[in-house]
Amino acid sequence: MVDADSVLQGVQERDKWRRRVDLLERSLSEVRGRRRRVELRIKKVDRDLLQLKRLSDSVLDLAHAPSSIEVSRAPRGPLL
Repeated sequence: MVDADSVLQGVQERDKWRRRVDLLERSLSEVRGRRRRVELRIKKVDRDLLQLKRLSDSVLDLAHAPSSIEVSRAPRGPLL
């Protein structure tokens, strides 16, 4: 014959583990949500950094590009 106390202890143990599993599943869901938000933030930062790099490269290109207007006091051609 089955002892009622051991059955009750088994049910209580099962319920205890079920609560722990439920808590872990909720925690996992929260962590996954935070991870998705962080990944989206990282993608935004990557896009912003790429845009900043392009902007800085274009500014540097403009700074190093030869000007179409040359200012010089030296004569350009032979003097007549």
